[in-house]
Amino acid sequence: MTGLGSAAWLCWMLALCSVALAFPGPERSGALMSTPVMQAFTAGMAVLLAFNGLRAVTRRRFDSALLHVGCACVLAGWLMGRHAVRTATPERPATGSMAMVDGDVSDKLWDGPQLTNYVGRLPFLVKLDKFFVEYYDANASDRDAGRMPPVREYRSRVTLAEPGKPSYVANVRVNHPVWVQGYHIYQLSWGQSWDMYRRPVTYTVLQFIRDPGLPVVYTGFAVLFAGVLLFAVRVFRSRLPGAGEGSP
Repeated sequence: MTGLGSAAWLCWMLALCSVALAFPGPERSGALMSTPVMQAFTAGMAVLLAFNGLRAVTRRRFDSALLHVGCACVLAGWLMGRHAVRTATPERPATGSMAMVDGDVSDKLWDGPQLTNYVGRLPFLVKLDKFFVEYYDANASDRDAGRMPPVREYRSRVTLAEPGKPSYVANVRVNHPVWVQGYHIYQLSWGQSWDMYRRPVTYTVLQFIRDPGLPVVYTGFAVLFAGVLLFAVRVFRSRLPGAGEGSP
């Protein structure tokens, strides 16, 4: 089917599946979706959606085509990301993290609760120039209780050195990742600890994710949005006076 009814039902089904996968938790849901059966099912759905989208184009049902193709792009982008994780090597890791203090330089990624499991090496160097923690102004209750005010922002100023290119400085903020050679660098967390001389230090944790399917997913959402708009325009035009009436 290439009609809007089938596309709407499919969107509802995918939404309900997403809600159902939220109950077992991210680890169990991720393990379930990583099984060959679920990935083969997702690939089949993507192919079927793309095929129906092309059929809708031949029938000049462009809103339905955009909805089908948008869903196909989202599924295909997710599959590309899973393939990157499955085929990752220490020379080309897909994800990992660094815990750094000011002045640290590294290209190694780690995993695990304490970041003790070696994952691999990045194709570029990262130096933490300075980690910043900015607080809101202390109010009276904070001062009376002797506590620090809430954190307004924390960010990492890093120097990135790519092979064959001049080094440059970038700021990694929460929800504002930096993109380098296919990797998104996220400001994951921060904390306080002690160095080897038992001096207090503040550290930052940067997360690195290589997901080649992410642009495809974003494209899919844009196509879906365009399909919804086109559908709304068609419904609006169909309700105008005289719409659908034949010529005298």
